[in-house]
Amino acid sequence: MSLTLKNKFYILIVFVFLSLFSVSNNRNDSLLKIINTSLNDSIIGETYYYLAFDNALNNPKQSLIYINKSIFYLKKKSSRFYYGCYLKKAEIFRLLGNLDSSLFYTNLVYAQALKNNKYNYLSRCYSEYGLVSITQGNPQKAIEQFTKQLTTIKKNKLSSNFSGIYNNIGICYGNKGDWDMAREYFLKALNDDKINLREVTLGNDYNNLGVVFLAHYSIDPLKPKFRLDSAKKYLKIGLVYRYKEHDSIGIAGSLNNLALVENETSNFKLALFIADSAFYIAKLNGYKKLQVEIYDTYDQIYSKMGNYKMAYEYLNKKNKLNFDFEKEGLNNNIQQLESEIQIEQKQSQLLEKDLALTKSEQQKQKQFGIIIIGAMLMIALLLFLFNFFKSNKLLKSKNLLISEQKHLIEEKHKDITDSITYAHRIQSSLIPSQSQINKIVKNISIFFQPRDIVSGDFYWFSKQQNLTIFALADCTGHGVPGAFMSIIGINQLNTVVNEKGLIQPSLILNELRKGVVNSLNSSSDSDKKDGMDIALISFNDEKLSFSGANQSIYILRNKELIELKGNKQPIGLSDNNVDFSEVNFNLLKQDRIILYSDGLVDQFGGQDGKKLKSKNLKIWLIETADLKLEEQKELIANKLNTFKQNFEQTDDITLAIIEI
Repeated sequence: MSLTLKNKFYILIVFVFLSLFSVSNNRNDSLLKIINTSLNDSIIGETYYYLAFDNALNNPKQSLIYINKSIFYLKKKSSRFYYGCYLKKAEIFRLLGNLDSSLFYTNLVYAQALKNNKYNYLSRCYSEYGLVSITQGNPQKAIEQFTKQLTTIKKNKLSSNFSGIYNNIGICYGNKGDWDMAREYFLKALNDDKINLREVTLGNDYNNLGVVFLAHYSIDPLKPKFRLDSAKKYLKIGLVYRYKEHDSIGIAGSLNNLALVENETSNFKLALFIADSAFYIAKLNGYKKLQVEIYDTYDQIYSKMGNYKMAYEYLNKKNKLNFDFEKEGLNNNIQQLESEIQIEQKQSQLLEKDLALTKSEQQKQKQFGIIIIGAMLMIALLLFLFNFFKSNKLLKSKNLLISEQKHLIEEKHKDITDSITYAHRIQSSLIPSQSQINKIVKNISIFFQPRDIVSGDFYWFSKQQNLTIFALADCTGHGVPGAFMSIIGINQLNTVVNEKGLIQPSLILNELRKGVVNSLNSSSDSDKKDGMDIALISFNDEKLSFSGANQSIYILRNKELIELKGNKQPIGLSDNNVDFSEVNFNLLKQDRIILYSDGLVDQFGGQDGKKLKSKNLKIWLIETADLKLEEQKELIANKLNTFKQNFEQTDDITLAIIEI
């Protein structure tokens, strides 16, 4: 591979990175020497904590070993709760991709800190919750947690590094696609670090600003070269600072971003070289989430090169690692259960050994004569009979108790099931069947498949003047919580349209939002983000008006799909809460209007266990465009069931097709 002189910077960084291990090992050796020469459990425990702290980013697996040893030795000296150790353990599990364990230890610290008014640790818990939310792909929830962290610090006048929080909030806005807000918070972080002379976090600040310019390059056609040059400049500065701090995960992240920059300039050889270096570091240290991101980089590079075979290969690697990543939490729970079973088996083996020893002792007693043996046998027999009858009586008592509890559980289960079934009857009376709708609106076909007995999805229609008004909604949650929300939505639509007489979709959604928020007694300070996503249309044979809350619809015309997009805000509380916009569209005969809930495209299945996604739904709609309305719906339902195979249904599914 031939690289120009100006690109020797990357080569230098990658190979000099190897020196991190020698520097880190020197400090590790010094700390391990303290452990080997000390007899004080407290000193040993604290030293293991420092080792865990030093190795968390570079070697999280080894760091986990050190933090467990730290807790072991510190507990030998004192039974008090070690907040810092458990928070460090939560951080390490997050870096390793085990989010369930990370949340377990964060919750453990949060409960103790709340109980004992340890506000410093409360603020650190909010930070960890936010970082987990980022990893889970929920930036809005992460922003809420980091905002709570800022509030806790300011309210209790705690000393803190504000730049870290600003950077985290900036990352969240970047994940939401709001790069202007992201840049604002990254600049706040950089200024805070410069004022307080914190070189340790400058690498993060510059890297984040580089990512902003890279993102602006892809969405803003103005000054593209300026965007890429600025991105490269900031990313390189960030990489140098991260190297100074021996931050291996940061180095790998910066290299991955630089690979994306070189890809944009079509410098593919260099982009692949940098991506290889980033992946080597990520794999060496067990950074699974970062490996997923680098696989995505490979996919982008090879796609731009036109090597779609390699791009597809890396896309599959990314999806497989992502799938393994999500299953890991479940596997950990299974391993814990298996460990408990093994402990019980070991206890059983010990009991068997005890029994064997007892028999051996009885054999030795035979040496004392037949009389003693007879006496011992008689005593043993009496004891055996006594224990047998006692155990038998106890066993019968326990069996009776188990039987009663089983009967009680079955009764409660039946009561709950009966209640939910009755709730289904109530919900069914509010959601009309297709045959009921077809008496008024002929050309409509609906596929409605709740995940549970009751549904968080619902559809609704009304005939007003010469217009048909139809809505398809996806409420927060599914099952019973979603069903309660659906009833609120249906009642509010009846009020807004049938009683108040509103027929304009945007005005209907504005009033619906007010009604839902009032029904839930929600406020801007509330943590509850209950509500619904909805697509609402009013139409006749010539015109269609559409408004959507986090929902889009399709118009199927001559085997082509036209997408009409709604607003990116829900029916409920959100950061936006602006008035809903409206799209007007001229209809032609035999146009088909497609409305669907997210449960359809988010369903897992196929050979790779991936989501269906809207791309495949579009293919199905076009393939079946020539069929009659009901036949099209049935064939799509069959395709979905074939796609699902042995995968469980993950959410409520609704599809409505209306023909003009």
